[in-house]
Amino acid sequence: MASQTLTQYNRLNNNQTDFSYMIFEFIIFLSIGAAAGLLAGMFGVGGGALIVPSLIFTLNYFNLGDPWVNHIAIATSLATIIGTSLSSSYIHNKNHNIQWPILKKMVLGCIIGTLGGSYMTPYIPGSWLKWVFIIFLIYVSIKFILQIDKKTKNPVSKTIPFNNQIFIFAGTLIGIFAALVGVGGGVLVVPFLQRCGIDMRKAIGTSAAFTVPVAIGGTIGYIIAGWNNPQLPQYCLGFIYLPAAFVIMLASIPMAKVGVQIAQKLSINKLIRFFGIFLLLLAIKLIIS
Repeated sequence: MASQTLTQYNRLNNNQTDFSYMIFEFIIFLSIGAAAGLLAGMFGVGGGALIVPSLIFTLNYFNLGDPWVNHIAIATSLATIIGTSLSSSYIHNKNHNIQWPILKKMVLGCIIGTLGGSYMTPYIPGSWLKWVFIIFLIYVSIKFILQIDKKTKNPVSKTIPFNNQIFIFAGTLIGIFAALVGVGGGVLVVPFLQRCGIDMRKAIGTSAAFTVPVAIGGTIGYIIAGWNNPQLPQYCLGFIYLPAAFVIMLASIPMAKVGVQIAQKLSINKLIRFFGIFLLLLAIKLIIS
């Protein structure tokens, strides 16, 4: 009788512990989603630079997915970026901040670049690319923070014709970097478009829309790659950890709209400076990681 009571007590205690872990997980994923959504809306980035390391830390803390933690974090991040980018793109489009003719050419180039980058990955040392990318981020962030070369330029429609192949070429290079470095979509698109003379808000809006097809393609790839993998934790669709994906999107989608509204209210100079600070923080994160 005493043994049966002890067993029931242990089972009840374990259930309470499991429930506490679930609540803790929920709060962490909700916080990650809120922060990532705000960044996505304000700066036109996917938010993966924040989501991926946060998920790696959380999954390791809860002993989920080892030895596939990195794959799960990247795949789950890409899945959440679909919802976040669609949300921010919708609001940016309503505000007429997406340059659709440019976006189509850049997405075509990105598809070519991503395929090429994936093929080149085994032949190029990752550390070289990482430091090239870090130097680029620091250079651009300093220019943005210090407002160097801030004289007003004409809209790109007047300076660079839409049939110019520069956008396909730029999209290809960005796709290569995205495949080789693991980050680089929005944080490369925005400086490029801003350099072309596009208004900062339109550069951010176009960048937000740019991340949608990239995230969709990456998500599908990771679902296929992780299909029927017996080492993955429960509730995984391929490499995507569904509880994290749903909860992060639950917070990131509405917060992306808030981020867009904040970006819309800020002056262009402040928006450029804040984006520069964001890039500098990202560079620091890459240096210490």
